[in-house]
Amino acid sequence: MTMPSVPGPEIFQRAKALHEQIRTWRRTIHRYPELSFTEHRTAGLVNATLVDLGIPTQTEVARTGVVGEIRGGQGPTVALRADMDALPIQEANGTEFDSTRPGIMHACGHDAHTAMLLGAAVLLKELADQGRLPGTVRLLFQPSEEASDEEGKSGGLRMVEEGVLDGVDAVFGLHVDPTADVGVIRTRSGPLLAAADEFVLTIQGKGGHAARPQDALDPIWLAGHVIQAIHGVVSRRLDPLASGVITIGQIHGGTVNNVIPESVTLNGTIRSFTPETRTQLQAELRRAASVVEPLGGRFELAIHPGYPPTVLDPEATETAMAAAREFLGEANVQVSEPVMGAEDFSYMAQAAPGSFLFLGVHNPDWEEIYYVHTPTFRLDEDALPIGAAALAAAAVRWLETHR
Repeated sequence: MTMPSVPGPEIFQRAKALHEQIRTWRRTIHRYPELSFTEHRTAGLVNATLVDLGIPTQTEVARTGVVGEIRGGQGPTVALRADMDALPIQEANGTEFDSTRPGIMHACGHDAHTAMLLGAAVLLKELADQGRLPGTVRLLFQPSEEASDEEGKSGGLRMVEEGVLDGVDAVFGLHVDPTADVGVIRTRSGPLLAAADEFVLTIQGKGGHAARPQDALDPIWLAGHVIQAIHGVVSRRLDPLASGVITIGQIHGGTVNNVIPESVTLNGTIRSFTPETRTQLQAELRRAASVVEPLGGRFELAIHPGYPPTVLDPEATETAMAAAREFLGEANVQVSEPVMGAEDFSYMAQAAPGSFLFLGVHNPDWEEIYYVHTPTFRLDEDALPIGAAALAAAAVRWLETHR
């Protein structure tokens, strides 16, 4: 028996009817943010909601994650992912649902991601109960996208290692985008987000009195040469047609103004889209640091591998875009430029064909853009049903075209 097709506009209309509920979930999660691998309250809300919907769940996945599964008819299995963790930022919005936890805030929209996936769960469970879901949808509520644990593993990597994508034919996720207006979705096939590796570079000199620099070897002076060399890597060592960036985010050296310190430490990130560029930038960073050696200095460089590039599957991406076009229109589903930010959805996109959407959350009447990872990040909640519908529609379209 052939199951009836489920059009995107129908899914969207039902999502709009859930707007108030999705907003309530989002605001509740926003009031009680939790840092990476401590998302116990959020996971409890997610689990209770899924259980109330009659969706079987598994808890404590990757420590604090939740996995639900909606079983429809015979067919493939699709996974939908949302992250749940917050950031160590003090909120400065002044809304009635501001964070109640000092120094912790949902400044990256993960509260909205979780709420939208709960909305998608309602939509998909309704279709399953009607006999209109031609396959299985696995719901992945992931901890710790923003940080890694003591073993250097994020929530996405731990979930993959624990087998949440075993038997999955495609995986879809999304992220709020404060640079795009509500009603706009962006993505692209191939590399969408960059690899992000961290480095810690210590430059060793010789300490001494500020009045007698000739008796010391000033590591701050050495660091100046290194900084100039690092800033020349991308412009003079990397192929201009390749993409990469090295950013120094921290410099630490010295204790008082009349002492030349023993050492200076630079901390930053290396971002790239391909394994070749990633390897080259790491090698060039080491070469740049070595300029201290002819001047008598020494250095120690530690590079900590971060998330790999997020590379999206062409078929999964076209499926997600086509599903969104059905209810947003051609002009509002756009091809994104590659973005130098990083996401641990990358691990899931390595484990199964994946696609990742940027969801516009900017109100065009706002005079400024409220960027993620800032104390004033905010989103227009009219985007919430759009995100829920986009996830559900992508899952349904994949299941229908692959049954």
